[in-house]
Amino acid sequence: MEDLILEAEVREGKGKSYAKRLRKNGLIPAVVYGVDKPVSIQFNPELLSSLLNTSAGSNVVFKLKVAGEKKKERSVIVKDLNYNVMNDSYVHVDLLEIRMDQKITVSVPLVLEGEAVGIKMGGVLSQVLRELEVECLPVDIPEQILLDISDVDIGGVLHVRDVSLPENVGLLNELDDPVLSISVPAEEEEEVEEDIEGDEEVDSEVTSEAGEETKEETESDDSEKKENED
Repeated sequence: MEDLILEAEVREGKGKSYAKRLRKNGLIPAVVYGVDKPVSIQFNPELLSSLLNTSAGSNVVFKLKVAGEKKKERSVIVKDLNYNVMNDSYVHVDLLEIRMDQKITVSVPLVLEGEAVGIKMGGVLSQVLRELEVECLPVDIPEQILLDISDVDIGGVLHVRDVSLPENVGLLNELDDPVLSISVPAEEEEEVEEDIEGDEEVDSEVTSEAGEETKEETESDDSEKKENED
């Protein structure tokens, strides 16, 4: 597979005004962290956009070539990306230099597959986790992690321990953390609550009537007893 490459230049200026002028000229500021001391760079955002649009998404591993540096190239991954949704543009990027023979920690999208039994019966799906934190070598980073939900019924819950990982990939989330659940539709819950309230009202009426009957019987007995005494 051909290496993905991002070409950049060393960034001399600092501060918000410089960064603003840089973006106005079609470049974005960035910092490279990792193996060596941090390096401030600048590059064309379209180059980064093309890399992030690959199947690996934000976990894509690529080569960084900085003009004028003695180091020929670095293997890097996006550590943090500041994006302005208002004008659809990158603001700032932090890159992490990595070693291909050392494990790194990344977040991988969790994708559900199959149609749950509970959903077919009208249940409502609530997904708590959409990403899982894993540890592996850069070459083993999965594009996504699949979770089959076909057998989940209404009231069912899947936890992190129910997820199967690719080989050579370690999971860092707590095993007891819930991933998703399927609950009874809100309308049905309201109907159940109404039925319960209705039963309670009936029980209350029966108890009240029984109490009144007991009271009447008691008064009748007292009256008869008084007549006998007289």
